[in-house]
Amino acid sequence: MRPGKLTACLCLAAIAGASALATMDARTPAEGIQRALAALKHDEPREAARIAEAVAGSGRAGCERAWLIVGAAHQRIGAYQPAAEAYRRFLTVCTSPTERRYVSGQIDRCTARAARAARPRPAARQLSAQQRLRLADVGGRHSRKIESTDHFVIHAHNAELAKLTGRQAEAALEHICGALLHGQDFAHTVEIHVWPTVAEYRRHASRTAPEWAGGAFTLKRSDDGAVTRRIDLTQLNDERRFDVNMLDRVLPHEICHLVLAEYFGDAHCPLSVNEGLAMMAEATHHHDRIRLAAAALAGDRRIPLRRLLAADRVQADHAAVFYAESYSLVSFLHARLTARQFRDLLANLKDGCPFGDALQRALYLPHDGDYLVTLADAWQADAIRQGQFLKALDTDLSAAR
Repeated sequence: MRPGKLTACLCLAAIAGASALATMDARTPAEGIQRALAALKHDEPREAARIAEAVAGSGRAGCERAWLIVGAAHQRIGAYQPAAEAYRRFLTVCTSPTERRYVSGQIDRCTARAARAARPRPAARQLSAQQRLRLADVGGRHSRKIESTDHFVIHAHNAELAKLTGRQAEAALEHICGALLHGQDFAHTVEIHVWPTVAEYRRHASRTAPEWAGGAFTLKRSDDGAVTRRIDLTQLNDERRFDVNMLDRVLPHEICHLVLAEYFGDAHCPLSVNEGLAMMAEATHHHDRIRLAAAALAGDRRIPLRRLLAADRVQADHAAVFYAESYSLVSFLHARLTARQFRDLLANLKDGCPFGDALQRALYLPHDGDYLVTLADAWQADAIRQGQFLKALDTDLSAAR
């Protein structure tokens, strides 16, 4: 199977998977709907969504109402975009004015929440020169300000920075758990420590934090069961100016790593998947990485897909290409898989499946030992096309000037 067939394969797999589950879970749509409602009542929204999606996708008479349960289940776990899509599916067959008003209201609510969970607006576009000067003030070195939000407790030497960091952290977390991970739970509190300089950051951050980074996360479980969730950041850059990248890139990047570490626990998450998602969480776009991935994949610097997925550390001489390809690969998959398929991919990885098997199971495809070859061909062709598009766009912009 070649690149042009991959999209059709994804769609066919989703349909086949839904029909198989419908047969397995219930003999009739009514029975399946009752099972889904029972799961929802017992606070098992993911199981309810799984059963209801199978019924709704079966195409059998009376299955349409299952879309209501799919919408409610996704809504409960915070997956607002899939919830809105499910409600719209029901709306296409609903004739009751009362039900149409109710469902339309739910769609509006989900759409509004999904918009809030979208990629946060970069702080670099919001901060004035005067604000940046204020945010560069480290105040008294022994006077730490504390700001609390729903999920974060921020410690900083600057009260305004502590408040801003809290807002950006909450927005980043909602984007990660909603738009990226499609309803992942994170009912925890994280300490964020903002240190004025890189030197102070290195003194206080985890010893495992890389020296070149201006941020790091910590997730530790002690013998008595206590869990430490912490992120350390740097306030000023080498020129002693406020480092906007701390808010736009480092903070959401480390939050995503922390959420994934919490989800996977002791299970293995491929480093390329982990880093790719963390880069997708950042508030700024990565056109530079798209260009580099395209150039590497089209030339002799590419890291083959199997080696990319097997990497457990970043080699210094291939670091730029590794990050570029990881971002490109994860973006490619995230754009083409449905919310359920992407969640299933992560769940299968957590269960210990090799990446190729994890993806095939998420798509309900029969096992194919050559599947990674097919995936590599499709991803590389798409990455090169994206790079060519950006190159043409750059040329057009230069000519316009």
